[in-house]
Amino acid sequence: MCMGALMNLTELNVWMDVVFTVLYAVVIVVLMIHFMFDIITGRFQKKWFKGEWPDHEHAIPATPKVIHFIHMVGIVLLAISGMYICFLFFEGGRIAMRYLHYVMMIAVTITLFWRLWYAFFSKAKDWREFTVGRKDMASLIAVAKFYAYLSNDKPHIAKYNVMQKLVYLVFLVLMFAQAFTGFALVVTPFIFGFSPRDLLIGWWLGALLGSTDLAGWWMRMIHYIINWLFIIMVTAHFYLSLTVDIPCSLDFFGLKKLDIKDGHGHGDHPAPAGVPVAEAE
Repeated sequence: MCMGALMNLTELNVWMDVVFTVLYAVVIVVLMIHFMFDIITGRFQKKWFKGEWPDHEHAIPATPKVIHFIHMVGIVLLAISGMYICFLFFEGGRIAMRYLHYVMMIAVTITLFWRLWYAFFSKAKDWREFTVGRKDMASLIAVAKFYAYLSNDKPHIAKYNVMQKLVYLVFLVLMFAQAFTGFALVVTPFIFGFSPRDLLIGWWLGALLGSTDLAGWWMRMIHYIINWLFIIMVTAHFYLSLTVDIPCSLDFFGLKKLDIKDGHGHGDHPAPAGVPVAEAE
């Protein structure tokens, strides 16, 4: 790789640090403003003082809870260790952080495939709960208006609302991309004399770019970008879990059993006119 190209890539890396640091700060400010509106509109008082939390028709089974918990812990540790590998917050932890990163990378990848097996092939397969149909899309604007405090009507179409489903699907794609780029960064030749980088990107992307090292650099950049996206998404997820539906969060951690009610009561209000209450297609 020529010196000029190396300098350009280094400058790009610095700019990415600046852009995502600023973006994360903006996200924090937006969440703070969102919480202020939660108080101003009276929703905070209704939930925390009057106990008017969303109703639930289903409790989350044990297996998805375990997988979700492993993913949650794994992604947090991967984000922290990944950032440490980039910036070295303190001295003497590089080797330990690398091993932690590798172990959690394998754990999250295994549980990802475990979750897919559960969704499609187990007796309790639940993949239909995450499909986005016409009725879901018809409710998108109404759901967005509810979260933006422009409306008090939150349509109930299925177990998860359309914004939750879309976020879950994006999360799934990002997890596959992060797993691929992560394994593509491993340069130890332990697979019949080849490294994961050689097998995943060296033979095609390395050939296209003229260098396996350059292909690895782009994988590292994509891996870094997705890491920031996970940090942003997980931060928003934690915020919503702590402000929108505490009973569900307590049930997830086994602290309090979820109160299950009959009927379509998950939303705070019935669906607005034109949005039928039914299972998503």
